[in-house]
Amino acid sequence: MWRVSINAQYLISNDLFFEIHHPLFDAILLKQGAQLIHFQPKGGEPFFWSAKRSTFQKGKAFRGGIPLCWPWFGKIGTPAHGFARIVEWEMAQYVENEEGVQLIFELRDNAFTRSLWDYAFNARLEMNLGHDVELCLHVNAEKESTAALHTYLTCQNIHDVTVMGLGSAYNDALQGGVACETKEPVLHVTHSIDRVYTMPEATTLLCEKDRILSITHKNHSDVVVWNPWREGESSFADMNENDYTQMLCIESARISKPLACEDRLHVKIASL
Repeated sequence: MWRVSINAQYLISNDLFFEIHHPLFDAILLKQGAQLIHFQPKGGEPFFWSAKRSTFQKGKAFRGGIPLCWPWFGKIGTPAHGFARIVEWEMAQYVENEEGVQLIFELRDNAFTRSLWDYAFNARLEMNLGHDVELCLHVNAEKESTAALHTYLTCQNIHDVTVMGLGSAYNDALQGGVACETKEPVLHVTHSIDRVYTMPEATTLLCEKDRILSITHKNHSDVVVWNPWREGESSFADMNENDYTQMLCIESARISKPLACEDRLHVKIASL
């Protein structure tokens, strides 16, 4: 029954996604983009938000879970946020044991990627699922690149959320990328936000009344925080009214310091 409701909600056919039901968790992944769109520890709450009006379309981004933005972040190229999230990755390894599941996906340059980014590369996404979620992007490419693990975290009410560990310096995309600094150690989101924090701590905490999510970053240079708010969500066809109150993107990123030709980006997400 649960499987049917997920299929109906996102209009995803069986050949485009797969589910994992483990004693520790339930998860759903899209083959396109090697994208984790659902993770729920047994007895716990889902980690990730997905737009309820999202429908899967081959070659188009799915809003929710952890889309991979690579080999560029933002609108500096076409498509926005790169092509990694709109192409199908090959599953190179699947290992399951009592502690969880490890999956490794691979993507290599081909005629399509060369038409958008004319460089040879071999990208690997390692995913470990158990009590928590770990993702590590490994890149070996002819050219530097930028990336973000564009994590849509779920929350009960954005008005009650506080975020810690971001640091004080950020570039504000809503002001054209201008460099800013805040003296507030804790972020309360009260309006549309699109910031690249350039001196973040190793761990970001999303705090609610009944839950704390820990986002631990490794080999990152930045942390992106995004919420379109009421005025912004109306511009997205796949978002319902007030969806913005139930999500916040906190993204491990390499933007101010691009990924070198051989490099990695890692995140671990856990419920405390």
